[in-house]
Amino acid sequence: MKKFAFPLERIRDFRSRQAEAEEIKLQRLLAERAEGAAAIARLDMERDLAGRALEEETAAQAQELAARDSYRHYLLGKRKGLLVRQGDCENRIGAQTRVLLEARRKVKLLDGLRKRRLGEWTAEFDRELEILAGELFLAKRERETVTASRDQGRESRP
Repeated sequence: MKKFAFPLERIRDFRSRQAEAEEIKLQRLLAERAEGAAAIARLDMERDLAGRALEEETAAQAQELAARDSYRHYLLGKRKGLLVRQGDCENRIGAQTRVLLEARRKVKLLDGLRKRRLGEWTAEFDRELEILAGELFLAKRERETVTASRDQGRESRP
């Protein structure tokens, strides 16, 4: 019997590598999201510090107050920009997750097909092995019968 060969093995390997590449893309997006969240947290902390400094200042000049207020607005604008980027990143993560799930589904489908074909091949191999064992048993039995007949024929001759 021929050894087991899955005709779609190269395609399965390709799909598996494709799924791994999609996983790497998703990991990059998750890292980008984490960096964005950290940037927002740093910005919030900086804004809070600037706000507290403004509240604590009692004898500030009007020009200085205007500059601090302008800086606070700048930070708010920057935060909005970061939030937009975070939202975009979340959308890309969702899309990439769907791509990854589809790639994994394709690999799983080919794995299932391979498993089924291997099961069929194993069953056929076992049948052939059983037939061969039966034929060997019958051949041995035939040989023993022929040998026993010859031996009986020799013993009966004077």
